[in-house]
Amino acid sequence: MPSRRVVVEGALALALCVVVAATLQWHTGAPLDADTAYHVAVGRLIRAHGILHEFPWTPFSWLAKHYADKELAFHLALAGVAGLPWVDAARVVGTLWGAGLLLVFFFILRAERVRFPAAWAILPLASASVFLFRFVLVRPHVASIGFAAVILWACVRRRLGVVAVASALYPWFYVGWTLALAMAIVAEIARMSVRERPEWKPLAAVVAGLTIGIALHPNAANLLRFTWIQSVDVLVRRAWGRDALLELGDEFRAFSPAEWATLLLGASVAAVAAAVLAWRSRDATTRAFCLAALCFGALTIRTARFAEYFVPLSVVALALGSRFVAWRWFPLATAGVLVACAAPATAQFVEDSGQATELLTPDVGARLAGAIPPGAQVFTCEWGHTGTMMLALPERRFIVALDPTFFYLNDPDLYRTWFELPRDPPPHPSEAIRQRFGARFVLCRYDQRFRRFFNRLALDPGTRPISVDAGWEAYDLGE
Repeated sequence: MPSRRVVVEGALALALCVVVAATLQWHTGAPLDADTAYHVAVGRLIRAHGILHEFPWTPFSWLAKHYADKELAFHLALAGVAGLPWVDAARVVGTLWGAGLLLVFFFILRAERVRFPAAWAILPLASASVFLFRFVLVRPHVASIGFAAVILWACVRRRLGVVAVASALYPWFYVGWTLALAMAIVAEIARMSVRERPEWKPLAAVVAGLTIGIALHPNAANLLRFTWIQSVDVLVRRAWGRDALLELGDEFRAFSPAEWATLLLGASVAAVAAAVLAWRSRDATTRAFCLAALCFGALTIRTARFAEYFVPLSVVALALGSRFVAWRWFPLATAGVLVACAAPATAQFVEDSGQATELLTPDVGARLAGAIPPGAQVFTCEWGHTGTMMLALPERRFIVALDPTFFYLNDPDLYRTWFELPRDPPPHPSEAIRQRFGARFVLCRYDQRFRRFFNRLALDPGTRPISVDAGWEAYDLGE
């Protein structure tokens, strides 16, 4: 049985983590990206239809017939609060996921007898604005960071039960569950670096846990294929290969040197300091977290999204290394340096996030819902805002959601037609939209790149603009 002191410390840490996560969520005026709207929409679909095995709301995507919910636990949580306004539902789940991540850091650091574990656990939020941004996003990657940290620590410490349970849960929370294998390998490398004997049991526990978790997943067969597509086709071939036909979002691009200096200076300082302490300490746990942080830092050079792992793992590694520093003021001095490095960008982010507004307001959504009937096929100009449209127009069908790669793999020729239509429109685009996509309605977020497309649509005979605000363009192509 845990002692009373442990229970009290855990309760206080839980309260602190919830307060910090909730404050950040409720400070944000509205979710900061359209992906959050997509996830809330999927939660509502689960609430209405049960566990999904197909996704007919995007009929041109590979996922229409081969659906795999790679973030099922996240969507089930959103289904549980589907009765709330969508922004509040996102805030509730964002608080749960964020508090859970901070609590993971706390318990790892407390188990390693690091001084001030609660302070170290929340320090990553003030160490890099890019991590703060990714933390506030109500998206399932937040849980993935926690699972990676738990599995890494448990592998080093030979907590095989923890390894197995965390690995079994991982595929239900995030598509990046293959990181569990990488963390087990990193743990063994760290252990060998301090001349400990390598062991096969932690890796075996990871494999056993993943096997059980995938086998129990309701979309098990499609999940394996989905993970391969997401990891190889999306990241390596399309994002790193710079495929011009696939616009995957800013999170897949690399940071420029100026952005690195502005956004990741504090995390870089933490990583370098942790590396020095890890080398001197000859402690396997410190070295494991430091090695993992450096690996993610190297990946961040190619893809910005890995900063969400690089920043917190660097700070946790530094916290673990602080145990071997005799100077009592080291934690406070470290926190001061990291916060000072990130302060300008962090302050700007906090100000901007508080002013965020919904992309599609309820009154605009109501006008669109009155003009576009349920079951209608809607032509969209890009994929990034489909989630927003799905929330405003439930039970309508759209071109593609989640990722354009799945449309491209399903029908490359039709994907090329869809991609080029709004960017290089023919004289009468409504004819192509009707014939190739069977769509009567067009709904797009206004973008200067699509100006000629909108102009030609407005001039097509029989086409009627649907009245919306300046940020959106909508058209009824007629019977």
